[in-house]
Amino acid sequence: MAIEAQAAAASPSSGRKPAPPSLAAAALRKSFGGVEVLHGVDLELHPGEVHALLGENGAGKSTIINMLSGRLRPDSGEISLNGVPVSFRNPLAARRAGVSVIAQELELVPTMSVVENVFLGAEPTAYGLIRWGDAGRKVRAVLRELGLDIDPDRIVSTIGVADQQLVEIAKAIIGDFRVLIMDEPTSALNLSDTERLFKIVRRLKAAGVAILYVSHRLWEVFDIADRVTVVRDGNRIFTEEIGNTDVRAVIRGMLGTKSSLLEGAERDRAPRMSHAASAPAIELRGISSGGLLKEIDLTVAAGEVVGLAGVIGSGRAELCEAIYGLRSIDAGEIRLRGAPAVLAEPRRSLSQGTFLLPEDRKLDGVFADLDVRENVILNFVAEPTKGKASGLNVIRGGIERSAFSAMRERLGIRCPGATAPITALSGGNQQKALFARAVLSKPSVLILSEPTRGVDVGAKEEIYAAIDAFAAQGIAVIVSSSEIGELIRLCDRIQVLRGGRIVGQLPAAQAAEQTILEMMAG
Repeated sequence: MAIEAQAAAASPSSGRKPAPPSLAAAALRKSFGGVEVLHGVDLELHPGEVHALLGENGAGKSTIINMLSGRLRPDSGEISLNGVPVSFRNPLAARRAGVSVIAQELELVPTMSVVENVFLGAEPTAYGLIRWGDAGRKVRAVLRELGLDIDPDRIVSTIGVADQQLVEIAKAIIGDFRVLIMDEPTSALNLSDTERLFKIVRRLKAAGVAILYVSHRLWEVFDIADRVTVVRDGNRIFTEEIGNTDVRAVIRGMLGTKSSLLEGAERDRAPRMSHAASAPAIELRGISSGGLLKEIDLTVAAGEVVGLAGVIGSGRAELCEAIYGLRSIDAGEIRLRGAPAVLAEPRRSLSQGTFLLPEDRKLDGVFADLDVRENVILNFVAEPTKGKASGLNVIRGGIERSAFSAMRERLGIRCPGATAPITALSGGNQQKALFARAVLSKPSVLILSEPTRGVDVGAKEEIYAAIDAFAAQGIAVIVSSSEIGELIRLCDRIQVLRGGRIVGQLPAAQAAEQTILEMMAG
């Protein structure tokens, strides 16, 4: 097999003392800014086991992962590797000890090649020279096993987000390791890529690798995991064999008292109103772009939510970018509120009331050098007041602070404070911060590309409610998502793309996941 992970920790022979956990955490505690966020958490990963770690955004999962992988040191508690206490100075030390991590946020260097990224810091050498030929062959073999056939010398910035995710996975599973931590590994993958990854996971499990699996897609957890640990508000709620629990129990553990509120919201949700008679907010007529998009016709009425379904590479992500001005349009016309519009670049799109929530929040969404509030209010312009002395217009900081506080409460953004770095937030809370930015831009057309990627079940409902509220206010919403159930839940109509063309349309109320999948696959 192409993957080189061959674990030494096989099951013990009959009569022998059971092998210690491959990786164990005992009574881990961690504080930030004097506030304890992790309260004595225990966790054990055994050889040949897939152990799922579940919880809301901000529940403590990322803190646990960062301590197990050497990014953070616990304030108290102990981490042991094969029964021996360890203290990793940094992620490289953890990797050399046999703990490999697939990070939730891509950690690739965009200006370097695929093979350089995969072997960064661990380049194979002979007589002081890097053996790039051998490295390239190993990378190509692993990527093919993951379903990606690309040149290892290709620059990472020239490939899409989904392919970059596969490169990130390849980086983690090349080399020797006994523990694999997988943090949202399928967030950018389609169904076929996910199935290929699961085959590799099962192969690693059979080889004795201990796997910690973190995902907000609960169906994945019940498909691949042997045990599950649920954390909430920095506490371990329970650890259970996967066969002894179910989705409802997991959700109750994750959300606590909020689970009943979520169930009530789902039960009491009003049916969507028809927007057939509403005026078009945006019209695409014969849009072609970059050799992929071909003669796209699409109309979205004010107050309507239209979904874009399609496999990765179908053109749905590219269509969102073309509408927003991130991709040049070679032919066709865009009309906003009945008038021709030229959305040649994002600034012009914003000025005309069109906002895009990007697919890749780390690369295209958050500003890592700014704090949480600055990221949220980036496109928010308060009503100016006249300066008494100079006559200059000034932005009232109090209004900005109030706007941020309102969005923080409305969307449940969990952060240490308004001035905390955006990078200190979990991935899901970063996503909610970007969504808050969209709200404050006051768009008439809102384009959402994978709006709930990396977001937990409770936060998803908060975002869904916000999207419903947008539509109720008369805003036209376009949602591109790899989750078919999400499109059915959110949308009035679903457009299916394949090969850069719209190949079908279904009313969401009458759509079945199987039908949409068949249209996507052709």
